[in-house]
Amino acid sequence: MPIYVVGAGPWDPELITLKAIKILRNADIVYYGSLVNEEIIKMYAPRAQKIYMGHVRGEDHNKFVKQALELAREGLNVVFLKNGDPAIFGRGIEICKEAISNGIPCEVVPGVSSFTAAVAKYLIDLKGVVALMAYPNIDYNISADTKVIFMGTKIINELITKLRNDEEAVIVSRLTYPDEEVVTLSKDHDPNIDVKPPALVIIRRRGGYEGGE
Repeated sequence: MPIYVVGAGPWDPELITLKAIKILRNADIVYYGSLVNEEIIKMYAPRAQKIYMGHVRGEDHNKFVKQALELAREGLNVVFLKNGDPAIFGRGIEICKEAISNGIPCEVVPGVSSFTAAVAKYLIDLKGVVALMAYPNIDYNISADTKVIFMGTKIINELITKLRNDEEAVIVSRLTYPDEEVVTLSKDHDPNIDVKPPALVIIRRRGGYEGGE
């Protein structure tokens, strides 16, 4: 059986795609991480066995992938449910390449990225060059009109000190969660702020941020 790597969106169950729902309804096994809303699995894959991976990286993540390959060989419908879009820092491509190299078909089903959900909600107009980065691989000096940093909670304070005088950082904490927060900071602000994970940071020229709640 093929393996599916499915995007669940940032948190809100209403942001999941129709194709994702169809795949989940046929799932026997659903692997999911700490940033996936379990309500999505309860709603759309109630009969599936849930395997919680937590927030894993490296070899720990690879162990789950190897296990999933064996289950797929046994004829089970296996789904990796990833927050956001699994093609954007979600290891979706990596999982599928590993599956295909082992003779198992695999498909990445895109989801709503926290990046696109945030710019849509807070009316952040994207123009010119947009650079996407994820902690810990951050290039503060990259030439771009907008810089988007995923998984940046741990470096918020450092990031604020590295802003140029004409830049501001829009920090969206826990996007679409009930306790979502957004704050806009410049280099003039106190860098010692407390931000709850997961957080997305959007850096742009000052005065370019409009709208939102």
